[in-house]
Amino acid sequence: MQTVRISANINLYLQNPYPVGLVPMSRVPFRRMLVSLALLLLLAAAAFMMRGLLDQDLDRHRSEAFDFSNGDTRRAGRLWLPAGEETDKAPVAAVVLVHGDGPQDRTSDNGYAPLINSLLDAGIAVASWDKPGIGASSGDWLAQSMQERADETAAALAALRARFPGVATGALGFSQAGWVLPKLRAPQADFLVLAGPAISWIDQARYFRITSHVRDGMDRGTAERAADAQALRDKVDFGPQADEDAIRRTGLTPARHAFVRRNLHADATQDLRGLDIPLLAIWGTEDMNVDAKGDSEIYRTVLAGRADTQVVLVPNATHGLLKADVYNAQLVSEWSTARILRFLVEGRRAYAPSALDTITGFIQAHSRARADHR
Repeated sequence: MQTVRISANINLYLQNPYPVGLVPMSRVPFRRMLVSLALLLLLAAAAFMMRGLLDQDLDRHRSEAFDFSNGDTRRAGRLWLPAGEETDKAPVAAVVLVHGDGPQDRTSDNGYAPLINSLLDAGIAVASWDKPGIGASSGDWLAQSMQERADETAAALAALRARFPGVATGALGFSQAGWVLPKLRAPQADFLVLAGPAISWIDQARYFRITSHVRDGMDRGTAERAADAQALRDKVDFGPQADEDAIRRTGLTPARHAFVRRNLHADATQDLRGLDIPLLAIWGTEDMNVDAKGDSEIYRTVLAGRADTQVVLVPNATHGLLKADVYNAQLVSEWSTARILRFLVEGRRAYAPSALDTITGFIQAHSRARADHR
């Protein structure tokens, strides 16, 4: 737009060398105008980059250790405090982050940073911990069932509630947390948020495989048949008679094989039916890992009539609610260096429009609801 305006001003100058609001060209050489414009563009780009890079920085916030016990093991994490907490002002709400699959530390290798910064800017305190056996936490995350993960989350919520008595406290979970958080019951949490949850572990694995095959060039029908054939093999390789040969066929380590076998039949339907905590379930429409359309419909059906429940599909968003046209992939390991750099520069703007506002708005609304009931 600025270039067009300069061109228009030049044309105007040719008609009238001293139009209102313009300095004679003899006093402002054209080259100086171009240099000034270039500097302005550079400053604008630098400001854009700085804002995104600040979203990657968690050290600028006041924080404290967030450690708690779970059975005979210890979890180590961090609690980040929103601005104003240093003056003894209570946060709007407090939330624990519940990881998806994999050996994740408290910040998911800093991937959570833009999300955490968005929550802190909304006045929400955020706690997260290293998975068992990762970072400073004891235990073994591969030895956990989904119920054990739910018990762990309940212990974290109790520790957070003790830190902020009277403040609305809840959990924000990702992907695999869809088989964890629905097991909680009031008063363990005041609200729950699930991003990219699946209903059935087996169905989610089938969807993931079909999507992967199609991305590799298979037509849909062939991809479905291949996924169904693999599901039949899984019944043997993860069944009660699975032996060392079965483990080798899967290509998994014995520990990972045992983890999958332990949780293979996870299904959130029954837990959702008994849920008595306000819930936001949110998916990206372009999710390559979970059947967002199908699973969101099951959520709507099972939770029908619940005024405290929101089921949301974010347009053009990935499994992690990022902008799909830029960041979509089944695994972050697929990202190119250029895509990683763009995520670092964009910060919270890497998320699809409305995704973060929907999450923070839901938490704030239920914080106000809790305050109104006190």
